[in-house]
Amino acid sequence: MSQSLTKDKKILIFSFVTAATTVIAGTYHLQMAPRSLSHNLGEGMLFLVGGMLQIFWAVPVIKRWGKIWQIIGIVGTIVFFVLWLSDRLHLLPEGGGPSGHMPPREPRGNFTGGEFQKGSAPRGLGLEIGGILVPPIEMFQIAFVGLYIVLSKMISSRQHK
Repeated sequence: MSQSLTKDKKILIFSFVTAATTVIAGTYHLQMAPRSLSHNLGEGMLFLVGGMLQIFWAVPVIKRWGKIWQIIGIVGTIVFFVLWLSDRLHLLPEGGGPSGHMPPREPRGNFTGGEFQKGSAPRGLGLEIGGILVPPIEMFQIAFVGLYIVLSKMISSRQHK
């Protein structure tokens, strides 16, 4: 009996840690939204809606809404990360107005409110992997995916016993 209570406690603690990673990433995205909205409506809306969804995602994580919610949370976060990575690797189109004119790319904001150009983020903020600086916001998203996969497996193995 005590062994099952210990497993449930571990799952509960792991759920809160996992939920915290998505809430932190969502909060960072919401902080980036106002500046982005004033310079690039599409990017600003992505940060605003994505940030709200990431904060909301703490609910299905903690309340264990089920496998479909786990899949949506993991895939959604991976898509958000891939969009960021594609932008950093210059794989996304720059956009342009109705005239087709391509304005110069605006400096990117970072989670501290400062600005940096692509590829020239200040050292010490994040982790460099393969020449790409991965800022803390992206590390929280990567952590969320990994933790949520582990949590999903913990819940699944608990239900099969």
